[in-house]
Amino acid sequence: MILMNESEIDGRRRMVRNFAATFILLALAGCASKKDPLNIGDFRAVDDGFWSVVSRDAFAERIGVDFEFTEGPAWHPEGFLIFSDIPANRIYRWEGLRFSVFRDPSQNANGLLVTGEGNVIACEHGSRSVTITSGDSLLVRADRYRGMRLNSPNDLCMASDGTIYFTDPPYGLPEGDGPSREIPFNGVYMLRGGEVQLVDSTLSWPNGIALSPGERFLYVANFETAGVEEAQERNVFWVRYYLGGDGLPVNKEVFFTAPDPTLDGGPDGMKTDAAGNLFMTGPGGILVVDGAGKQLGTIGLPLSPSNLAFGPRGKELFVTARTDLYRIVLR
Repeated sequence: MILMNESEIDGRRRMVRNFAATFILLALAGCASKKDPLNIGDFRAVDDGFWSVVSRDAFAERIGVDFEFTEGPAWHPEGFLIFSDIPANRIYRWEGLRFSVFRDPSQNANGLLVTGEGNVIACEHGSRSVTITSGDSLLVRADRYRGMRLNSPNDLCMASDGTIYFTDPPYGLPEGDGPSREIPFNGVYMLRGGEVQLVDSTLSWPNGIALSPGERFLYVANFETAGVEEAQERNVFWVRYYLGGDGLPVNKEVFFTAPDPTLDGGPDGMKTDAAGNLFMTGPGGILVVDGAGKQLGTIGLPLSPSNLAFGPRGKELFVTARTDLYRIVLR
């Protein structure tokens, strides 16, 4: 046994305290770096322009787990996020670190948007309609096209004059192409002044939808399959419509095609930023594409994303991904 005097003991204590403080500072510095193990995002540039849209210090974090299937994130002007859990038949609210139920039941709502007044517009699979919730009242805005019930409204976007565009594939129908289906195609529609007008009836599986910042273009995600079921090939692409003064398309084109459609994930929700860049969920994660149709990069995540929404300042993305909810700080 080695005996130490009081001065030596105090010296040892100071050394231990200094070591502990240094260790904590190093740990905190590591957590703030891009190599932080809690950063679950994989930011891959295809073009150097990616880093003008997404900071080199961007990071992604998981903020929610153990849901059933999340969709339709939308930022509320009162300072919180709402999103759908389709099979759970609920819309949830996220504020800081706390989750609560925003609407239950939700009629298996999918895509959501929130107006500047705080009204929530929802694409509902269960009711096969587009609804608006204002305070305690819920009103159906659209449930039929030419007298036929809609399939199952999926996703939507809104122009500055209140015009709503939405997609209507049959994903929410219990039997798909079964007897309850009344419309023989999967449509893209415009809802204006209470009237549902057809934008396009030719897409196979229209899904995510977004407007360009100047509202000159409308974008819709789609995919097609070919071959027998055991060896189907998938073509994933996004269509761009040129809109006329009446809000309906005057022309359309294939805007972008996924470079590797065999990767996990499909063409689902998307958003445009103020510069006209598109953040599109698709094979491999979130594809970042500029307004000319050039891919800038990809943001990979642990689970395939289904939809996304910008936060209040446009510097962060909230992403729904199967059972999870993510937040990406872009810059």
